[in-house]
Amino acid sequence: MKKSLKSDIIDTIKTPFLGPDGATVRKRSFRSVMLYAISYPFSTGIVIYAGLMTFSMVLTNITGFLPEIARDLYKGELNTAGSIFTWLFAFFLGGFFAGWCTEREKLLKWKFLHLLPLLTVVCCYLTVGFSGKKSDALNPVLFPAMVLFTVGVLNAMVSLTTSSLIKASQMTGMVVELGVDVAELFHSEGEKRRLIRREAWLRIVVMCSFIGGAMLSVAFFPQIGTKVFFVPAGIIASVMVYDVWKL
Repeated sequence: MKKSLKSDIIDTIKTPFLGPDGATVRKRSFRSVMLYAISYPFSTGIVIYAGLMTFSMVLTNITGFLPEIARDLYKGELNTAGSIFTWLFAFFLGGFFAGWCTEREKLLKWKFLHLLPLLTVVCCYLTVGFSGKKSDALNPVLFPAMVLFTVGVLNAMVSLTTSSLIKASQMTGMVVELGVDVAELFHSEGEKRRLIRREAWLRIVVMCSFIGGAMLSVAFFPQIGTKVFFVPAGIIASVMVYDVWKL
């Protein structure tokens, strides 16, 4: 059993990563995909807990905002509903910006255009980090929108990198897809079974990385406050350096 697992890990690192239909994902090795599967969720884990402590709201996805919009519209609280719509649009804008830059890079052959969204994310995290330990000076609408924009960018970038196999912050879908993978393992064999098992391990890595980032944020936010945003800024900057080096 140990020998089989060791062989699996070696094959996983050496061979190109294949999607569910056997298509190579942007010709990246599984090692590169694993880097993104660790770095992006780890960063968002830090950001989401820090965002909860700073803005008293969960900056992970937009699902929880929709009932709030319905409630505010029903009560006629248009200002509050408008603020939430701003956050929804920021999340959308992050995904749009990442997708637009990636597609324009392919069209115009501009080699590093896909790094522009990541550079924007780094700048946003540095801005929040330099705001100080207290959140009093942070605009209660603008700064959550900024953080949601970055989460949208990271979700889009890791989705584009892995052909929508994983996401940076949407752990609900990851858990459901992991359950599907485990079910499929009981009904597959050979190469298909190996690919499904590899995808399942990848999703487990994503979830563990997300939890690890959140734990780091829990440990350090009480001492350094918003300066904890410097950590994901450094991680994303390192991913950019790696991408430049690979290209």
